[in-house]
Amino acid sequence: MINQFAYNEETVETKLKTVPSGFEVSVGENNYFVSEIAPGNFQVILNGAKKMVCCVVKGNRSYIDIDGLLIELEIPSDDGDMASSAAAHAVAKDKIFAPMPGKIVKLLVKEGETVEAKQPMVIVEAMKMENQVNSPASGTVKKINFKDGEQVGTEIPIIELELPVL
Repeated sequence: MINQFAYNEETVETKLKTVPSGFEVSVGENNYFVSEIAPGNFQVILNGAKKMVCCVVKGNRSYIDIDGLLIELEIPSDDGDMASSAAAHAVAKDKIFAPMPGKIVKLLVKEGETVEAKQPMVIVEAMKMENQVNSPASGTVKKINFKDGEQVGTEIPIIELELPVL
C-alpha cells in the first residue's frame, strides 16, 4: 500500500507492507520494521536500533512521537489536494496548539515576549510523554490562553502570536 503525507509543506510517500509480526515501512531509500506493542504504541527498528513510537490520529492529521521528537503529518484530502492543507497550515502560523489533548507541564514564554521561529514555547504532557511545541514563526506573544498544569485540547490555541507585517 502506498500512502502520501504532507510534512513541512512537502509530500512524503511511504510504502507499507504487512508481514506476520508487524509492518515493513519504506520511506524513500530507508526501510523500517514496525510492530505494535499496545494500541497507539509501536516499536520501530531503525538501522538496528529500537525506538519507541507513539502515534495518534485525529482527523486528517497524525502525530508521531519518537523519543520526544514530535512529528505532525497531514493526510491529503480525498482528491489528493495538498494545497488546501498547506494553506490551512499557513493560516495557523500565528497560533500554537497542543499536538494532542494533554496537560501543560510548563509554559516557556510570557505575553509580550519576542520569539523566533522554532523556539520552544510550551511543554505538553500527553500519553505519558512530554512534547515540546515550538513556534511555527517569528513574532510576539500576544496572548496565552492557559496556565501551567491546565488540561488542553487541540481546538483552542495555547498561545497566540502577533506576526510581523511584511
